[in-house]
Amino acid sequence: MKSLIPNDYKPEKITKPKSNFKKQSLEAHYSVKGRAGTPVIILKGFSDLNKNDLKNIAKSIKNKLGIGGTIKNNEMYFQGDKREKIISILESQGHKLKRIGG
Repeated sequence: MKSLIPNDYKPEKITKPKSNFKKQSLEAHYSVKGRAGTPVIILKGFSDLNKNDLKNIAKSIKNKLGIGGTIKNNEMYFQGDKREKIISILESQGHKLKRIGG
């Protein structure tokens, strides 16, 4: 295999983008209102983050937990009652969360 690789070849270093998000004070709301009894977790209180940053945070949570969700009006909505797991993920990133409802 070494004969196939040129001697002057240097592999590219793969680096993960670091999350440079400002630490947030958030509220984790539990809600079933208007959803036929289906629980939804709503994260409120995001400030000074653009839409792409919000999408990246939501995407990482959805991928780790295997749940659906969306972003509306600087609020994140996650399907199901996974509030404790969502809170632990965000607290590990340095955010402060407050539990509200349910």
